[in-house]
Amino acid sequence: MSNFFDSARFARLWRAHWAESWRDYAWFVGIMAMINLISILISFTTDTERTFSQFHFGSQVQWYVGGLLVSAMVFSGRYFKHMVNPGASLITLMRPASVFEKWLLAFVFIGILFPLAYTVGYMLMNYPAVQLAKASYITPSLCESCSLAQQDFGFYIPFITSEMGKTGADVQRFIKMQIFFMLFLTAGQAVIAGGTVFFKRSPVLRTVLTLFLLAIFMAWIGCFPQLGIFASLNDDVLVPQGLAEYGLSIGLWLGLPVLLWAALFFHLKEREVS
Repeated sequence: MSNFFDSARFARLWRAHWAESWRDYAWFVGIMAMINLISILISFTTDTERTFSQFHFGSQVQWYVGGLLVSAMVFSGRYFKHMVNPGASLITLMRPASVFEKWLLAFVFIGILFPLAYTVGYMLMNYPAVQLAKASYITPSLCESCSLAQQDFGFYIPFITSEMGKTGADVQRFIKMQIFFMLFLTAGQAVIAGGTVFFKRSPVLRTVLTLFLLAIFMAWIGCFPQLGIFASLNDDVLVPQGLAEYGLSIGLWLGLPVLLWAALFFHLKEREVS
């Protein structure tokens, strides 16, 4: 068992990784914070009608989801960037730790800590902006009683804000949407991280190119993943009927991230023995 996982050895691996990478993480966080701050300033300075639609509840959800999706994919691609250098790659692979421990460290940083850090940063930077927008909002003079005058500035917190407030959207549908996004996100992170380990030369470029060609092939043959248990997100798609369909759908959307993260484990193992 100690060859597979040892807590003391994992702690040493964690400290070594953090000592080597904290500057890169700080740089990445700084760039993200700067982009977010610039976006906030642009939103305030260009909204001449002072309706601040960018800070309405629905827009906050889109802002959070879009920012997390893009930044998480970039972060996943950068986590194993040192493996492009043969010398650094050799040092990393020979570091005293099992393949599982190296994989677990990657999963913790990519799949858990980054979304949490992004969410905390988003809340700290965007909450004051939303409150300022709410205080500065001016009801249109010709629309005192219409829906535009009742904008929702409730602050969005993932999985804690359980309803869409004044928008009247279905609570269950909203929660399903968030779960689906998180499953899609972790699957995408695993694909990007796995590709950067699998390809030894130009890993990011080859991973993106592979995904692009796969998307073209799927569009050509008319094959697209079905939402299954999340079909209620789209009223035009039928919700699966029967236990068998529900079982297959759950197996797909829960099994896909598991399979992709498992693939990363075997890619790391292959690089270590090669």
